[in-house]
Amino acid sequence: MSGQSPVSPARKLHDADVVYLYDGSFEGFLCCVFESFAQHELPFAIWTPERETATLYPVKEIPTDRAKARRVFASFRAKLGEETEFLVTRDFLSGWEDKELRIIRFLHLAFALGPGTVKRRGHPEVAPLYQMKQSLDWEVDKFQGFVRFQEHDGMLGAVIHPKNYILPLLRGHFCARFPEENFLIYDAVHQAVLLYQNHKAQLMELAEPLTLPPPDEKEQQFQELWRQFYKTLEIKARHNEKGRMTHCPKRFWADMTEMKEELK
Repeated sequence: MSGQSPVSPARKLHDADVVYLYDGSFEGFLCCVFESFAQHELPFAIWTPERETATLYPVKEIPTDRAKARRVFASFRAKLGEETEFLVTRDFLSGWEDKELRIIRFLHLAFALGPGTVKRRGHPEVAPLYQMKQSLDWEVDKFQGFVRFQEHDGMLGAVIHPKNYILPLLRGHFCARFPEENFLIYDAVHQAVLLYQNHKAQLMELAEPLTLPPPDEKEQQFQELWRQFYKTLEIKARHNEKGRMTHCPKRFWADMTEMKEELK
């Protein structure tokens, strides 16, 4: 590929009866992009080890090569612009099962048509990326308001169950909101933790599920006060269950101090 762009427009793109298997990292995904363009192929599926299942198609393991990943990523901004780079990077955090294939299909189109491709929101290969972004943005907005912390030995802890991997997108908000506190937010779906301690934040993937300790007596008292405050605010005569479900969908309730009792 000497003298060529890291990712060049595909000319004889074809659907390939092959499954890509990568390590689940963003760099690993960029190597899948490299392979797809190098072979001018669209794989049948792209899996991580957690999503691997029995298949009649041959499985091609895509090793993570940081040099290749850097070349591919650099080509996004150089060839397609900052908006495309942002959209692809953000959508990789999506919980869609086929997000990798959707993004690769979009990239083949974008490198063929140029930077303006990202503006074609109605195109069948572009629209799914905005749907993924909309889902991410919606969850981030909801969880910025719905995360409920409990105190455990001087540290605040919270558990969330998002559909998308949004911890990287919540980091800035909560670190700015609680700059002097030590806290962790545990994503039980993706088995990952956002830890903020001594003014430093880090994201960690866990090998085993994390169980937070039960609240002590003092914390239980504060939780009861919060539940009473929540109930006191409501004007019973104006109760609107449909409106409440719209603004606070039921799937959030299990992790919210004031709502979880209603699930019993």
